[in-house]
Amino acid sequence: MNSSETQDNQRKQLLTSLFGSDVPAELNGQLLRTSDVAALFQVSERTVSEWARRGRIPSVRTPGGHRRYPVDQIRDLLDETGAAGSELLPLRSDSRIP
Repeated sequence: MNSSETQDNQRKQLLTSLFGSDVPAELNGQLLRTSDVAALFQVSERTVSEWARRGRIPSVRTPGGHRRYPVDQIRDLLDETGAAGSELLPLRSDSRIP
């Protein structure tokens, strides 16, 4: 068993001991870093952080305050938007429809 598998098994055991069989969906899978999500949507890391802050994409915080993004939910967003991150961007209040 390699170190990645060992860490994954340890994480699963810890989550089960904390939550039992009711592990929150946000924690029950692989978590992506802000840079990973930015690359997937072809936007800046700052944009991803802003989306998370505004609740446009799901995220959890590490004990150190960094955001992590549930891979399953990010995959669903990619499917919905066709990897077009601009669909998650809010319209600016001063923008006008021609």
